Amino acid sequence: MPSAPAKPPRVWTVALAFVLALGVIMVVGSVIVGIAVTRELLRTGGNPQDPAAVTALLEQLKFLPWVLVAGAAVSSTTFICTALLGGALSPQPLRERLRLQAGASLPAWAWGVAVVGCIALGQALESLSILTGVWQWTTALKVVEESRQAPPGLFALLLLFGAVGAGTGEELFFRGYMQTRLVQRWGRVAGLAVSATVFGLIHMDPIHTPIALVLGVFLGWLAERTGSVRLPIVVHVLNNATSFLLTRYVTPFSQMPASANLSLVVGCSLLAVGALVLLRRTSTSPGEARTELASS
Repeated sequence: MPSAPAKPPRVWTVALAFVLALGVIMVVGSVIVGIAVTRELLRTGGNPQDPAAVTALLEQLKFLPWVLVAGAAVSSTTFICTALLGGALSPQPLRERLRLQAGASLPAWAWGVAVVGCIALGQALESLSILTGVWQWTTALKVVEESRQAPPGLFALLLLFGAVGAGTGEELFFRGYMQTRLVQRWGRVAGLAVSATVFGLIHMDPIHTPIALVLGVFLGWLAERTGSVRLPIVVHVLNNATSFLLTRYVTPFSQMPASANLSLVVGCSLLAVGALVLLRRTSTSPGEARTELASS
């Protein structure tokens, strides 16, 4: 008798994991906001029955460094735990399911090119949003800009959770857990596009979302190029860390003259395109395949 056709990889498990992770982040985030509101009302003697006062307070809380640190800690921890739990429950070995193995080898300089390309791409898009005037609609990027005022200890925690934690957790979940399965089921283009879109949407900001989506496509392409999440994790962590460090020690880009941002758009765009061309032309180690996931 002919063997039964293989069942297509399950997508519902990825959707369920995402909904659960988002639910945890929203619930815990609401608790953090509630604690912050109560703390500030007690400190200032505000009236909790006054809707206008509470609304104004909520706007102020977005820019408190410790709230940003707490939010980054919750989201990064949730995505790490969800990815590891989902991978552990999969019939595939954990390292294979999340693409934790080394994958195809790129020369060391190519890793540096990937980092520079990602940072340049993000900066070009941010400077473009400033030049076109749409930057004023963002809240997320303004919050990051305000993090320059954080005390040294809080800023160190922000680097830990906002760079190392977020870069690791988001890559494990979106490129390791989600994209791997979607590529298996729908192919490389659709799988990468959907995972990058979802990655962008979770940033929930009219300006940060499209920027994150484009960076998600780049990081997803790196995952497919190497068949591993190791390079995307390193690139994501260093991209976030660079963003926070520039925010702290360099004049905010939103306060720079238009000529400076125009130069950044042109220069960083050229860097990003150059990095992409170099990476596309770089051969991976002939003895190491990009894994069948990357060629699905």
